[in-house]
Amino acid sequence: MGLRILLTGGQGFVGQHLKARLKDRIPGHVLLEDPMDIRDRAAVERFVKDEKPDACLHLAAVSSVARAKAENTEAWTVNLDGTLILAETFETHAPQASFVFVSTAEIYGASFSSGQPLDESAVIAPVNAYASSKAAADLAIGNLSQEGLHGLRLRSFTQAGTAQDEEAILPFLAAQVARIEAGQQAPAITVGHPDAGFDITDVRDACDAYIDALALPQPLPNGTALNICSGVTRSVRSMAHDLLEVAGISASLEVDATIPCPSGLPSMQGNPAAARQALGWTPRIPWHETLVTVLNDWRYRIRP
Repeated sequence: MGLRILLTGGQGFVGQHLKARLKDRIPGHVLLEDPMDIRDRAAVERFVKDEKPDACLHLAAVSSVARAKAENTEAWTVNLDGTLILAETFETHAPQASFVFVSTAEIYGASFSSGQPLDESAVIAPVNAYASSKAAADLAIGNLSQEGLHGLRLRSFTQAGTAQDEEAILPFLAAQVARIEAGQQAPAITVGHPDAGFDITDVRDACDAYIDALALPQPLPNGTALNICSGVTRSVRSMAHDLLEVAGISASLEVDATIPCPSGLPSMQGNPAAARQALGWTPRIPWHETLVTVLNDWRYRIRP
């Protein structure tokens, strides 16, 4: 019988890509999805007891910085309470299952001010509601893993790919380039913080890391935390330039200081060495291919 995988957040940006990669990477797996509210302990317990999953890939979250700020209580109850309920249920009713929690590099927050690539030992110092709620969940999984949960924390840096909201930095830029190209926008890309830096991984590579975590011949120590990142920082200015080069057009870069930085941080760069050693994982998709993929996606999406 194939591996029975409970996937939460499967309808989101990353979840859709992850389902496609699972089909290629783990043939014959049984994907378990349910529209249950992960904050409903009775529903979660019933599902886990009935379906008997071998593993959980936990993506479900209020993952927008802006939404978490506007809906603070919702962010905390989903990101922390829901994660706790799910993890505790696995610890009790599926104690042999692996529990892969997709965390975020946002939890490092103010530690990025060092200007150095951060590894997993960096101080957790979140600076917004989204990051704070995810940091609490990350720490909770670490604690439960000491008590028996087969937990793994994957701290993902910025991702990019098709079907992503324009709130994310690369789609934000690609959408403008596509509109300029189509004559729907004057030849100027407007940004808020041109020198802000992002460590971006193609979402397909990130999904491979999540799957690699399930496919290890020997499990990692409970509670292991790994950065999922490229180790390369790219400024908003350089990304805009790269997209214009791919499109073969020219445009100016205009600064509007009222546009918030997506992360609220001046620069983010991670050290992927631990993931490379533990999972044998490294990003494989070239930056140019990611640019072309995202730009083509927006060329299609902005068509009349």
